[in-house]
Amino acid sequence: MLKWIALIAVIIIGGAVAIGLNMGEQSPVFVSGNIKISDELKSDAVGVETMFVIINDEANPMPMPFGAMKEKLPQDLSQPISFLVTKEALRVMNPDAPPPKLMRVKVRIDKDGVAGPDQPGDLTGIMEHVSFGQKDLEIKIDHKAP
Repeated sequence: MLKWIALIAVIIIGGAVAIGLNMGEQSPVFVSGNIKISDELKSDAVGVETMFVIINDEANPMPMPFGAMKEKLPQDLSQPISFLVTKEALRVMNPDAPPPKLMRVKVRIDKDGVAGPDQPGDLTGIMEHVSFGQKDLEIKIDHKAP
């Protein structure tokens, strides 16, 4: 009888562990979409390897971003560049801060590949009033930092 009770307990515990592993927390998508470089700036982007997607919480008056994601810029710039910002991909500045409900999303094609403020020659595009989880965002790179 004790064997059966132990066997049933092992089955129940094993089932609970399997269910727990299959129901793990899935990564929320902060924002996703496509980036298009204006025709006037495409030649400035050729040869640049780094792109940042920077998320600012519109409710936070501080200039520091909520977080940023660094990506390798594709060599073929003739097509829109897709992006997907997830919890795992985003380097969050304050891990205790809740995800923003409304965001300002800035994309920077970064000449020197180093995080921080825009530097001369960096190419940027910004979209404001973006809802958390918004998909199919279209951001146009249309500004060159002086």
